[in-house]
Amino acid sequence: MAERRLHEFIQALRGAGVRISPVEAEEAFRAAALVGYAGRDRFRESLAMTLAKSQLERLEFDRCFEAFFQFESVDGDGENDATDGARPDGEGLEEEVAELVAQTPEGLEQTLARAAGEIDFTAMEVITQQGLYARRLLMSMGMGAVDDEILRLDGSPKSADQRRAAQLRDWRQQVRDLAVGYVRRQFELHGRAHGRALREHTMRAAPFRELREFQQVRLLVQRMARRLASLHQRRQKRAKRGALDARRTLKASLRYNAVPVEMHWRDRQRLRSKVLVICDVSSSVREAARFLLQFLYAMTDVLPKVRSFAFASRFDEVTGDFDRYEPDIAVGRILDRLSGSGTDYGTMFKEFANLCGGEIDRHTTVIVLGDARNNDLPAGEQHLAEISRRARQVFWLNPEPESRWNSGDAIMASYLPFCRSARRCANLNDLSRFTDYLLRNV
Repeated sequence: MAERRLHEFIQALRGAGVRISPVEAEEAFRAAALVGYAGRDRFRESLAMTLAKSQLERLEFDRCFEAFFQFESVDGDGENDATDGARPDGEGLEEEVAELVAQTPEGLEQTLARAAGEIDFTAMEVITQQGLYARRLLMSMGMGAVDDEILRLDGSPKSADQRRAAQLRDWRQQVRDLAVGYVRRQFELHGRAHGRALREHTMRAAPFRELREFQQVRLLVQRMARRLASLHQRRQKRAKRGALDARRTLKASLRYNAVPVEMHWRDRQRLRSKVLVICDVSSSVREAARFLLQFLYAMTDVLPKVRSFAFASRFDEVTGDFDRYEPDIAVGRILDRLSGSGTDYGTMFKEFANLCGGEIDRHTTVIVLGDARNNDLPAGEQHLAEISRRARQVFWLNPEPESRWNSGDAIMASYLPFCRSARRCANLNDLSRFTDYLLRNV
């Protein structure tokens, strides 16, 4: 049972945002087996050394540990005070009930702990399940016999039995409060993790225009960006050594009787990539632009230098806004300054080519985010063609479904021949998949 409880504790930590790999979980099991479970402080420190990898994670670890391995005292000063004086007299009660009510506060706490150890609280997902799990915990403690005894005493005509039933009912309520408190803490550890995962799943799939209603979106974007950045760093580390240099390896093996003891690798030439991002910030796509810019600037550790441009009725470079302000503040300032109606893609591409034409080369990736709705103005596709000819690649992200890419005043068909890839980008899942694809191709 101890190993199962430790596994549940690790699940609770993961639900609280502490990153724990299978190897680290295995190390925690070995550490617990070495130090034992008796000494609370030594047990806590051994787990912390294997599971918490930063000060922030250590704070979350301590919070979870205290909540997971703690029962409310049954002889405290609060409303759950079940002191010796509050316990009913065991005389005249059934043997099983008499043994239960005769327990000291410490003994009752141990009974609660043993009963809780038989229940899997990790399956709690919604708050309405707390009552069900509290009932299961009470039944596992043997409180079903107490309920039967209360009914028996209530049916007795003797005043002593009536008084004893009232005392037993009060004592049972105090024990129930303890069980409810314990279940509530377990829900905070496990159920809220399920709820948080469900909310994140909903936010990832929700259209950008609806994400303004969620308070946790910015943190989710940062967490998704960090996860992708960490994945890309591991890829870079694996690819850093390059391909096997067979010629040098075979030559070196001659001194070892043709056994390839020393492996030689071709050094990979690292390209000095550049990323230029153009975002339509008109009312129809401004929310998509907001999240794309936040996402890219949250990945500055792994992306090459990013220059950003925004346009609606006017076109301007906005890189400096991100140099001076936090990404969420910078995006707000950009949208306030440039967003509006009258989008003109043709003029935008012309101004962009004039401004950055000398910088665009075979190491440059250009990303365009917009719905290609040009208000029936000239498309200016010749300017995008020139940009595509000079650049390494052009990607287009469109928040609308493909069925609408050429409806009304949308002219995606005019721009598609000059894009390496064009894909829908309507939610955080789409944005994450594109960013992962981008990291593989810059």
